[in-house]
Parts: sequence; structure tokens; C-alpha cells
Amino acid sequence: MALLEVRDLNIRFLGRSHEDDVQAVRGLSFSLDAGECVAIVGESGSGKSATARALVGLAGDNALVAGSVSLAGRELLKLSQRDWLGVRGRNIGFVLQDALVSLDPLRKIGREVAETIERHRLLPRDEVKGRVVELLTQVGIADAETRLGAYAHQLSGGLRQRALIASALSGDPGLLIADEPTTALDVVVQAQILKLLNGMKQAGKALLLISHDLAVVAELADRIIVMKDGVAVESGTPTQIFSNPQNDYTRALLAAIPSARTRGRSLVTGSGGGESTDVGLVPRLPVLEVDGAIRTFGKRAAVDDVSLTVVAGETLGIVGASGSGKTTLARLIMGLEAPDSGSVTLKGEEWSALHERQRRPLRHLVQLVSQDPMSAFDPRFTVERILDEALEARGFERSSWSERRLALLKSVGLSEAHLSRRPRQLSGGQRQRVAIARALAMEPEILVCDEPVSALDVSTQAQVLDLLLDLKRRLGLTIVFVSHDLGVVQHVSDRVVVMNEGRIVEEGAVEEVLASPRHDYTRALLAAQPRLPEGVAG
Repeated sequence: MALLEVRDLNIRFLGRSHEDDVQAVRGLSFSLDAGECVAIVGESGSGKSATARALVGLAGDNALVAGSVSLAGRELLKLSQRDWLGVRGRNIGFVLQDALVSLDPLRKIGREVAETIERHRLLPRDEVKGRVVELLTQVGIADAETRLGAYAHQLSGGLRQRALIASALSGDPGLLIADEPTTALDVVVQAQILKLLNGMKQAGKALLLISHDLAVVAELADRIIVMKDGVAVESGTPTQIFSNPQNDYTRALLAAIPSARTRGRSLVTGSGGGESTDVGLVPRLPVLEVDGAIRTFGKRAAVDDVSLTVVAGETLGIVGASGSGKTTLARLIMGLEAPDSGSVTLKGEEWSALHERQRRPLRHLVQLVSQDPMSAFDPRFTVERILDEALEARGFERSSWSERRLALLKSVGLSEAHLSRRPRQLSGGQRQRVAIARALAMEPEILVCDEPVSALDVSTQAQVLDLLLDLKRRLGLTIVFVSHDLGVVQHVSDRVVVMNEGRIVEEGAVEEVLASPRHDYTRALLAAQPRLPEGVAG
């Protein structure tokens, strides 16, 4: 008998009226054995995360869950909330995507990991601390004992994710459910987490992996289930799914994965026109120059003697692991940080040394598209007000706002119907399109994109990348693209700089640097990047 048996699972979320109900999952069935990894993939809204939450009794108060879910022969859907407390942590471990949100910000990491051990009384009190240190060490946290007193915000993203996994493992559950456990982690930390999860599988844990990253899935999964609109449209081994997909949707997902092979074509349609601008056709005039910039925080140099030039009409990719200095460099370019020494010039004129009052009339020239527009928007504002705020800041006459709003929405593939919506009423892709429209409202010459697609599913990511490259061609934009995803950088960039410990260790044409890296660190980044199998369809 399989450890986990899911039969005809249906999940419906109740709205204010019957017409508002959402059927999130329809008739899903699969099994999972000890020592096996089953991955569920699909875009946002496919039902994969709703499935994961239903399997641990956390679907929500407005969810109707029907069908059968049995763990080692025990039916879970009939459990009371009190019974679920005995299952979660002890029989099923649950790892969520965002460890900073999932971990209690007011509780130290040691207490967080100890919670399941103490709740289920798995060890005598005097042995709990030693077990917590053992668990933190097991998931690869160095100096584990010194980390016991740390709070979540005092740890890096990778350390937080490891602590969350340690917490999920503290009850020694037979089944681990990991919902997007590596999204937004850099490739080095991601590789470490994947190695850790694979080790758990080899040790006999059953692993249910929820992910939109097909390369991550290829590294871990024994079987893959592809979901769309709540339905499993295809399932099979990685070889079957990646090399010989039977469903059009699966083929579209595979074709939408950005990489060196997708340069020169649209990720959505597969046709030509998704290519970066040929910078040889535009005047090679520097629009942005960084000269010997140093920015320190305490005793640490986040940016250490960095010099680079960005040419008009090109896309410059900036890559590196967490802590490499790429986001601090982006903030220097934006004028949000000032270098301790060195300079940043914009169109040949001083930029970094200006007082904010002097910089304000020029700020519209350099605009930011961030990773998480949700945190950048006022949740009370409608899309109309978000755009109007930018139009007012740019100094446009109010009489022109209506026409400009509609033009901006059209340029990013949205309609007038979106004007009345608030951020929470938009999908992730729609929010990112609004963020781009707001940036365009300022009539910029340079867009600084800081991880703009890292939290998006592969289909939505493809739409946003196609949009950015199309806007670049039509408007002549220059783009600085910060990312930890080398496949994305290979698809969009003309040139790339690789950063490590605040310094640029390698730079050049993207095809040369990422195809034939000269520096050991660049080679390490490429080696850590999860890869799809050879012969992938699409």
C-alpha cells in the first residue's frame, strides 16, 4: 500500500454567492510511496497549492474538500481540527515558499524548531536542545548552536528556508510536502536546498513537491503531474513529460522556459520578435556609467570598487548569489543609495553626488520594476490611482490623464476594465504589468528591473519577459536586469556582469560569458543552476 493515496480530490472555495464559487481542484488522484518524489507543476491558479494545503488540513474555512486522502491507511479528510494537530508535524511536514512569513517573527529559531518535538512530547525536555542543534546541522546550518537565539529576520533567505525545513523535519514525519521551497532563492542556495531534499528522499522520506520551476522538478521528481485549471492534464515520469509531452499545455510550459536556446523568439508564441535589440544598430552612447563605486555597511563592502558602462538601447544583466552586491549596485544606479567613494553618472552628467532636490527633476529618467509590486503598491489604491500618482509626479496636465492611462494599459496588455481594480484583485502577472505601466508613465530612458519575474510562474514569466523586450524595441529603452536566474538572463540580455562579494568578477557578451565562463565563480553559478534534461520538447 502506498504511503499517501489521493482519490478523486475536489476542492471548491465558496464565494458570496454560488456564482462566485471557485472549483480549484477537480477529480485529482495520485499515490506516493516512501522514498519517492511526486511533483505537481502548473501555472498560478492551476490548483497545485490548494492541493498541498488540503493534504494538511489547511484548505481554509471557506473550502469544501471532497474525495479521499489516506496516509498509511488512515483517512485524513474526516479528521477534526484537534486530530489534525496530531498529524501535522508528526506525520506530515509542510514547507512553504516564504520562510520569512512562515516563521514566527517574534520567536527565536531554536524555539520554532523545537515546537513540534515539545508538542508531541517526542523527547525528554533536557534532550530537546541537542536535537534542535542536530536538526539545524543536518539541514546544513553551520554553527547551529549559535543560531538558536536568532530571529527569522536576522538570517539570510537560504538560512531561513533551511530552518523552516528543520522545523518540518523535527517530528520525523514520513511525508514532506514542499510548496515552492526554492522560489526566489539564488542558484547556489537553491542547489543546496535541492541536495538537502534529495537526501531526505534517499533516506526514505516521501516528498510531494509543488513547483512552477520545471528545472527544479527535473532534479528531484520520480513522477510529475501537470495541472491546469484544477485538472491533472498529464502525468508520467520526467523522461515522458520532458521528452514526449502529450498535452498541448505541457508543451507550452516547456516552450516558455527562458534560456540561451530561446533568444530571438517570443516565449509565448514561439515566433521571432522576442530577441534583444541588436545594440550594433543603435548609437553606442553610454547612458549610465559607474566608476570605482564603493558602498559599505558596517565593516562589509556590499559594492567594492565596481565600474561599468551601460550603452543606450542594450539590456545589461547583473547576476550573482545572495549577498553578491547586485541589489545594492541597482540601488546606486537608481540614486537610492550614495556610494562612499566613486561615482555614478547619467547621460554624462553627475548623478550620485546630487542632493535629492537636484536629482528630483531627473529621477523620471531611471525607473524601477521590483520583484514584488504588491509591497510597492498601496493596497487601498485602484490601478487608476496608481497610474495617476505617476502621471502627476511627471507633471502631465490632468486633462491628459485619461488618455494616457488607457495608452499605458494598452502598452502592457491590460484594458480599461483593470482601472477600477485594487492590487489584491489582480493576478501576479497583472500586478507586474501595472508596475511596468507605472514606470513607463514617467517616460524613463532606463528601466532597472530587480528580480522582476522570480516569483512568477513560467507562463506569466514568459508574458512579462516578452512584454519587456517588446517595450524595449518600441520605445528604445535601456534595461538593467538584476536576476539570479541565468536562463532568464541568457534570454533577455545583450551583456552580463557577474558579481561576487561586491566585485565584478567577469563581464562581457552574454553568449560568451555564460557559454564559456573564465572565472571559477561564474562556473560555480552555472554548475549550481538546475537544468532540464537533454532533448526537452518545445
